[in-house]
Amino acid sequence: MIDSIYLRISCLKIQIAILVSVCAGFQLIKNNQLFNVTKFATSDVQNLQSLTNGKRQLISAGRRLDSSSEMRLFACGDTFPTWPTYGIQILRGIFPEIDNISDHIILTNIDDMIVNEPKENDIMLIHWGMYQCEFEPDSFVGKTVVMTGESPRIEIAGSRVYYLGPNGDSPNSMMTPYVTMRFHIQPERDKIKISDHKLKPKNQQKHFLIYAATNCRNYREEAFDALSDINTVHQGGPCWGLKKNRTKVVSYREMNRYDGANNNHILFSDFRFALVMENTNRHGYISEKILNAFNSGSIPIWYGSKVIFEIFNERCFVYYDVKNPEPALQYIRYLESNRTAYNEVLEQPILKHKTQSIARWFSFNDDVGGGFLKKRVRSMMGYESPMYHLGILPGVRDTMVK
Repeated sequence: MIDSIYLRISCLKIQIAILVSVCAGFQLIKNNQLFNVTKFATSDVQNLQSLTNGKRQLISAGRRLDSSSEMRLFACGDTFPTWPTYGIQILRGIFPEIDNISDHIILTNIDDMIVNEPKENDIMLIHWGMYQCEFEPDSFVGKTVVMTGESPRIEIAGSRVYYLGPNGDSPNSMMTPYVTMRFHIQPERDKIKISDHKLKPKNQQKHFLIYAATNCRNYREEAFDALSDINTVHQGGPCWGLKKNRTKVVSYREMNRYDGANNNHILFSDFRFALVMENTNRHGYISEKILNAFNSGSIPIWYGSKVIFEIFNERCFVYYDVKNPEPALQYIRYLESNRTAYNEVLEQPILKHKTQSIARWFSFNDDVGGGFLKKRVRSMMGYESPMYHLGILPGVRDTMVK
């Protein structure tokens, strides 16, 4: 009898939450996307009750987190020494409920699990798509976030696992290119340079082009060689191009890989162009490389996923198609010979849609873009109405953010 009452009350709460979202003006999801919402609600009901030490507790995957509940942040295994802090920072921004007194807790084996006793309100971060824990992923009773700039190197099944990275949008995944996460952990002064067109950096225009890479992909090397035919080029890393004749290649200040990831914007600031092509052209994969060029004030020469055109203004950088490079080479040659035309490109705003782009791609906390992405992540993980996340899956995204 009591179970039945609990179940009816919980179902009524779910129905009211969905109705409120619809009344708030969100477009109804059609066909298979509506099924996703229905499936979410059904799964919610199926997991409403759990028997613990003889006491029935109501557990709703779709309810908002009780502000009085403690939430702790765990990290799976030894995280990479240079990059892992961005995931910690982003999750702390998304979930202010996380205990801010203590640091995140490292889990490596089952003994750590026993000592720390994770609860259902806790979150575990798996960083860079690598599972480094010596226990089965589904033994973590809370929710797991796989956050990576690359495609995940692991696939973890389970209704409590969520992906942030270049994966496509789905009920348990949100496409967040690494460049959007990297923006979030920049100093405020650098965020403003990207978001406020009036403060956009300008390079010193001392030299033509800089190429600083540690992964010497052939198409990058070939592009560097082709650009050396336009003017003298500089290299700031171990990659020099493929040509034997290096008379127009000058060695510049070389940084190691991990210094460069954070300080290339300093290295680039003396150059009119920065060759910052991605390691691969994979949907949604956009690293920090183009952001470094923008922060330096140089014009990026970039190659990679066409998702870039949804984030940044296509007129403020040069897209170098490795399968058809001649249009890009002709355009760069023109800009190099016409300083007025070059300066016009330099004056272009960085973002495609200004404040709308900030909200759509960079708003992991309330201080940026009204916290739109924060709400999406919380929605995906069951702490906000499911419409925040599911409502902008492919097919209805344009009705949410224009």
